Amino acid sequence: MSTPNLAKIVRYIETLLNHDSVADWPNALNGLQVANSGKVGRIGAAVDACEATLTLAAERGVTLLLVHHGLFWSGLQPVEGPVYRKG
Repeated sequence: MSTPNLAKIVRYIETLLNHDSVADWPNALNGLQVANSGKVGRIGAAVDACEATLTLAAERGVTLLLVHHGLFWSGLQPVEGPVYRKG
């Protein structure tokens, strides 16, 4: 079995959800926020991309994490402190 390709998965999800047509929180950055090498091995899902979620996902070998509240839910922000540790 071949490894799923990140770009193909992202295209499928963006077509399915059509998030560009949905009014959302002002300044929210929807869609793929952080790319990986392009290979997807294990997929996880969560409500929020908080530090605890990202730590747990990394511990479990998740290579694609789908979340409702992404890293930039409040719009663009400096990447420092807790936001830095999420990366």
